[in-house]
Amino acid sequence: METQICILGAGPAGLMAAIFAAEAQAQVLVIERNTTAGRKLLKTGRGRCNFTHTGSIDEFVRSYGACGRFLKPALYAFSPEQVRRFFQERNLAAKVEKDGCVFPVSDRASDVCRILLETARERNVQFLFGRCVERITQEDRFFLIHTDKQTVRASAVILATGGASWPATGSTGDGYHLAAAFSHSIIAPKPALCPLVTEERWPCSLQGIGIPHVAIRASADGRTFQSEGPVMFTSEGLGGPAVFDLSRHLTDFLSRDEKAILHLDFLPELDIQSLQNRLVSECASHPKKEPAGILSAFLPRQVCLTIQNLLWPCGGPSASQLTREQRDRLVHLLKSASLTVAKTAPLEQATITRGGISRNEIEPTSMQSRLCPNLFFAGEVIDADGPCGGYNLQIAWSTGALAGTSAAKILQKP
Repeated sequence: METQICILGAGPAGLMAAIFAAEAQAQVLVIERNTTAGRKLLKTGRGRCNFTHTGSIDEFVRSYGACGRFLKPALYAFSPEQVRRFFQERNLAAKVEKDGCVFPVSDRASDVCRILLETARERNVQFLFGRCVERITQEDRFFLIHTDKQTVRASAVILATGGASWPATGSTGDGYHLAAAFSHSIIAPKPALCPLVTEERWPCSLQGIGIPHVAIRASADGRTFQSEGPVMFTSEGLGGPAVFDLSRHLTDFLSRDEKAILHLDFLPELDIQSLQNRLVSECASHPKKEPAGILSAFLPRQVCLTIQNLLWPCGGPSASQLTREQRDRLVHLLKSASLTVAKTAPLEQATITRGGISRNEIEPTSMQSRLCPNLFFAGEVIDADGPCGGYNLQIAWSTGALAGTSAAKILQKP
């Protein structure tokens, strides 16, 4: 079988690469190990698909941190605004939530996946599903893509195989060994956007309970990181968007068996003095209540009981008996509860992979390999990641579009 451009992976990056390459008049074939496209895409945003975020390109670049400069040309080639326009032109209405996240009005990731597949097929993109690529070799000026069932010959290859997180969706790190065969360096894959495991066990007793707004300050190896947003207690510690965003920064330290200290502010909307005043007022209004009952005006009941037990294991004093010193201890715990993070959740439970094909070996203006002509990369297979909120899908869209366009242009050269 023969094609001009062979794309490995029918996830968001691979599908967008296929669309842009086909729009540039290239013959495109997509090989996918799963029997359907976009299996991981369908799980994003808990099935709602937070497909991008609001903000300027410069704001996106800053949000990506160390990989922002590398991603900048791709973001200019296919910006967040252009992504929204792309789906709008295909009748996908979008809504912007108060945190800047952009979702389909339908709240269905399947609508996003359907539009990508329909657009690709309208441009005569061909698909081979249920094929596992075992290796890629070169013969003259062509690539030979050897699958478990057949061999495909192509002039250019785009690796969009994803990372190594959520392997049940097909993201099993296949692209790493395929790239390594062409001498590419692989930054060790680590979990990111994932729960954190704490040494203290009291968060585990609150498994399944969430707090909508928590501010977290993390310290590791002399560095400080901050995050703010929803937090969910898990069977091993903490999860939720605010914790997931911190995990991007902490995973490198934790993978070296270093520990991180978290300080949680459960009521960031109240400064210490305001909280003191509120507690005094609540205690005056409800003098017979224990501290847990007083705190129920601010936090879920079970969280309040746990906080009370941390300070008074045998039962707390009544509000009328609460001394200034005891109230100060309570305020300190509410505004700066300390936890020790021992590790992240396993890579299999992570939303995305940190690590992958080294950015230093990829040309950022084209996504082409600096080591092997006509080999391109897109999406999570690259060592580039972002915070929660649609930033990682934006990487997929932008790098996929740039890789597809660049590969098609290469083929047009005499």
